[in-house]
Amino acid sequence: MPGLSKNALVTIIITNFNKSGYVLKAINACLKQKYKNIEIVFFDDKSSDNSLKKIIDFKKKNNLNFRIISNEGKKNFSSPINQFLAIKKSLKFSRGRFISLLDADDYFHKDKIFEIIKVFNKKNIKIVLDQPIYKYKNKTIKKNYSNKITKNKWPKFPPTSCMTFEKKTLVKVLDKIKFKKFPNLAIDFYLAVYYSIIIKDFYIHHLHLTYYRQVGDGTDSNYSKYKNKKWWIRRNEAFEFLNSLLSKNKMPTNKSLDYILTKFINIFL
Repeated sequence: MPGLSKNALVTIIITNFNKSGYVLKAINACLKQKYKNIEIVFFDDKSSDNSLKKIIDFKKKNNLNFRIISNEGKKNFSSPINQFLAIKKSLKFSRGRFISLLDADDYFHKDKIFEIIKVFNKKNIKIVLDQPIYKYKNKTIKKNYSNKITKNKWPKFPPTSCMTFEKKTLVKVLDKIKFKKFPNLAIDFYLAVYYSIIIKDFYIHHLHLTYYRQVGDGTDSNYSKYKNKKWWIRRNEAFEFLNSLLSKNKMPTNKSLDYILTKFINIFL
């Protein structure tokens, strides 16, 4: 791969559900990228607000050429499953050699794709993650992740909007994941675990290139850490998924104190 991707087409998949207040910022940030060989696939998951209309009007007004997919047949799955399906459907319309994921309430720094492609040019690698800038109402905080995988094989990783993949590998990975078995488990965890432990390919860039909004109405707001039932259920699903992969690949499973506590609490939920 090194030397072959200098001007490769990059597809940015934007997934949206009721993010009317943020969608134009997200798509404008994509259009203003320093790296120009990109295409945008905007997937709306049957929003009940006016976010889809905003994007359609914006595209028409500015005579822009990007694909809009409207999921009119949405069923009542969990939010994580809906996003998983949105990405899989969007990939069918994506022509890029590389895929960059973006939640509609987040947005990219103008140098994001340029810097990520530089890494793909230099390394024989399947995934690159950049560092997030947590965007609160009145402040921003840069969070730093390392490439190190913890001893108990629980990867520490940036969120979905920080992830960029080689497309052909991503398609294969998504086809292997039984996502409906774990309805509360976010796609970034699936992918971080699979790429770091099974593919053994997990590179985190040192630059902060993604603005990750803390808006209070996202999926994670339903999973308040330690405080509610859903968080513990999701934590249990994460261990189940992690250990199923480790077991299938004849690797030691995670039996940490965290695992034991999570299993115990789930007995009473």
